[in-house]
Order: sequence, then structure tokens, then C-alpha cells
Amino acid sequence: MKTTPSTMATQHPDNADQYITIQAEPEEAIIACLGQERGGLGIEEVMIDFEGKMTPYHQTSQVAMGLIQKDMKLGQDAFITPRIPNAKKEPVFRQLMSIMSLVETNILCFDANKGQSIFETIVPMIESGEEMLQIQERINSVIELGNKNYSIQFEPYTIRLIPLIESVPALLQVDQILKTYLNELKTKQVMPERLRVMFARSDSAMSYGMMASVLSVIIAIHKSQAIANELGVEISPILGCGALPFRGHLDLKNVDRILETYGGIRTFTIQSGMRYDHGSSETKKLVNRLNVEASLTEARTFTHQEIKRLQEMIAIFTKHYMTTFVDMISPLEEITKLIPRNRDRLASSRTGLEYVREIAHMAEIAELTEDATLKAELLAIDTDIHCTVPRAISFTAALYTIGMPPEFIGVGRGLHEINEKFGQEGMKELLQAYPQLKHDLNFALKYMNQKVSRGILDERVREAYQKDVLYAIEYLHLKEPDEAYREDAFYHTLLKAIRPILLHNLGKQKDLFDDHEEEMKILKEWIVKLGKLRGSLG
Repeated sequence: MKTTPSTMATQHPDNADQYITIQAEPEEAIIACLGQERGGLGIEEVMIDFEGKMTPYHQTSQVAMGLIQKDMKLGQDAFITPRIPNAKKEPVFRQLMSIMSLVETNILCFDANKGQSIFETIVPMIESGEEMLQIQERINSVIELGNKNYSIQFEPYTIRLIPLIESVPALLQVDQILKTYLNELKTKQVMPERLRVMFARSDSAMSYGMMASVLSVIIAIHKSQAIANELGVEISPILGCGALPFRGHLDLKNVDRILETYGGIRTFTIQSGMRYDHGSSETKKLVNRLNVEASLTEARTFTHQEIKRLQEMIAIFTKHYMTTFVDMISPLEEITKLIPRNRDRLASSRTGLEYVREIAHMAEIAELTEDATLKAELLAIDTDIHCTVPRAISFTAALYTIGMPPEFIGVGRGLHEINEKFGQEGMKELLQAYPQLKHDLNFALKYMNQKVSRGILDERVREAYQKDVLYAIEYLHLKEPDEAYREDAFYHTLLKAIRPILLHNLGKQKDLFDDHEEEMKILKEWIVKLGKLRGSLG
């Protein structure tokens, strides 16, 4: 019996195609997990998402009972693995209620499922082993509360924690995080045979840049396997990845490269952009590939010296990414507000019931390098921005909407510095670590048109981005922009048509229409169309 699912359906709002209400999500989850011979997608696991979402607490039970009524055994034919909030980022009440929904589901479905239904839960933004232990104790305390109020009883640790590690510094310290957690469980004689850990490609990319995200995830896979060997426990990584390269580039056309780049990952998320914008036929083919092949790949190994060199590269790429990020984020915030919200999510403003992301801390990245000059350059970046940091999906979609795919930010300048510092040998090491880099950038190049951002972003930002593109083309021998544009002329016609409406909404150009509502309707329709054409909103 397969105990580690290879594919996980999520509730990320990265699709352009349609709005999915919380009322529609239970049926969506059931269809995702049903076998393809029964009209489903054949995905082996579903993540019900409470993080930053308005998900009702009874949704877990709705999905569980719906699957059981389809004669599916939970924990065998399908897995439900909710993501609960982190109490450091959202009110502790929301975390407690989310945990209670899992306990309640196990009780309500116990007889129908002939046993437990929910075995694990994902907790985002984990940064230490001590934090994992505290959350596991909170889960245990809610299990005990259930035991006091229901006749069906569960032992502590019957719902295990899956840490979702999102920041680059935490990804690079994953071995120490897991070791602290597992050693404490060992002293309590509750050591698991298997531990799942989830790595974020999306938020780590937005906070530190695509290059830092990919390289840190690859190192995290290696370090997870090393700690598994040391402690004699199976560690099964999950990769949270979307369809666009900035957020992972998981689609049917790229699946071979994904399996090569992220060897050792045991579960891949199949997000909404893939399921809706690529369609059920392509999704089913992708799911079939991953359900067979994800469990067969092996984690790549790196020497201590190779990891040290890759960490130096992470510091270099982060420096160039962040110098541009802090200059662009305030004007870009207005564009992110125009991106459709395709799920019922919490507001990002500070109102007491919110979901707020924080900007990356450069001091932690500076610790990755022994180069005094690079360290000083990182520490000199002023990250005291005066706007709300957007979610990664809105950030990605906004930059595509102004013709500046985020994949390139900091990449070209980083490649140039690495070439100057480490020469061809360093470039070879980088491309061996990130073998799909050229393909990722060629994809993004098809949707790039820097003229669209003129008047929207500061010229200093646009000049830095231009350097990134030109250096990337030079060092990686990418397609020339004119050649890439020809692949989708209609996309670029639509992209250029959006620009004057964006400028008007930013107060930088006169009205195009007498009717503001009509103008906004057209703008949002075109943003959605652009997302569908590239295969994901953000």
C-alpha cells in the first residue's frame, strides 16, 4: 500500500480561469481525488487550506465524508492533509479552531472510515525545531480536549506535523530544524518512522528571488536526506510549486526537467493554475507521470565545498534581486490590487484578522558569505518599505501584466558577478545545480515586453531589469527577445493595449473611457486573458 502520496491538490488562487467559492471547494476536492476512471483527476492527496483563507472549519469533515461516500478509504485511497495557520502570523484562535476541525473530522468519520481519517497537518513558515515541538504540543492538547468531550479517543501524536519551510535561511538550516525536532521526539519515545517536510518554491522566490529559491530548495533536499541517513528515519519532502517558472514551473511539458531538478521530492503540489488553466486532460497526464515516477527519483548529493559555493551564489543573487525589489514594490502594490482574487482569502491589511507577509531580512543572508564586501552590500540594502508585501501569486501576476516577468529580476546581474568571481567552473556548477534554468528563462522571455512598464516603474528599476535580461541572454544563450515575441503575437498585442488603462488607474494618464466601471471591467478581463494564455494567473 502506498503511504506517501505523490500528488497533492491545493487551493492556491493561481488560476486565471474562474473564481472558486468556499461552497464549491468540497466538491472540487472530491473530484480531484477521485480516480480518473470515475471522472476525477486521480490526485492522491488534497490540502484543505486554512492559512490566510476564509475556509469554514467544517470543510475538512465535508471533504472527508464526501470521499468516504464515494467508497474511498482515507489514509489509503486518498489522503486529506489540511494546512493550518501559523499562530505567529495569524491569531492563535484560528490555529486552535483549525486543529479542532481535524480532531472533529477524525471523530465524526471514525465509524464510516473504519478508523482515523486525518493523520498529518501542514504548518507554514516554520523556522526552528523548537517551534515545531511547541505546535505539536498544541495539536496534542487539542486531541486531549477532544478526548474529554467525545467517546472516541485518540492518543497524542496521532496527528503529525508537516513543517512548511519557506524562507531561504530556514531552508538552508533544514537539517538542524528537523534534527532538533526528531531528537526530542526520540527522548519521548514517540519517534516516527517517517517525517514529511514541505519546501516552498513560491514565497521563497518572492522574498529572495527565483535563483535563491531554487538553489536553497535543492540544498534542503540534500540536507533532508543526510539527516534521514544520520537518524535512521524516512524523510519524504513535498514541493509546493505552481505552473509558472517563478513559482516552480510544474506542468506537463516541463515534468521531465522537474523530476531532474528536484530529484528526491516525493510529493508535488498540483495547484489551481495547472488544474484549471491547463485543463483536466493535461492535468491527468501530469498526475499519472508523477504518481509513478516521483517516488523513484533520488536526491542529488553535494560536497561541503559545493554547498558553500552555492550558498555564496544565493547571497549574490539575493543581493541583486533585493536591490530591485525594494525599489519596485511600492508602485507595484497598486498593480497587485487589480489582480483577480480567485479564492475567499483574508485581507492583507492590518485589521486584527489578517494575513501579512514580512520582507526578507538581509542580516540572515549576509551570514551565508565570508566575503566582507558582499556581506556589506547585503547589509546596506534598506528593506524598510512602507507598503504591504503582496502575496506571491499577485506579485507574479502583476509583473507579468506590466511585461516584466519576475523570473529575470537579479538573475543576469547575478550571473555576471558569478562569472567574474568564479569563472566558467562556477557557471558550470550553477547550471548543474539548476539544470532547467535556461528553459525557465526562455519561457518567461516569451511574455516579456519592457516597454509596457515605462511610466509605471522607476527608470532605475527598468534599467536594472534590462541588464538582467541582456546578461542572461549573453551567458545562457537564450532566444533573442524579437524571436521570443513572435511565438505569441496576440499576447503582446493585448499586453500593450493594457498599458494606457494601467497608467490611467495610477493617475498618470487621462481617461480613456467616460465610464470608469467599464474601463475596470475591460482591464480585469484582459488580465485574466493574459493569465490563461501563459497558463496561470501568477
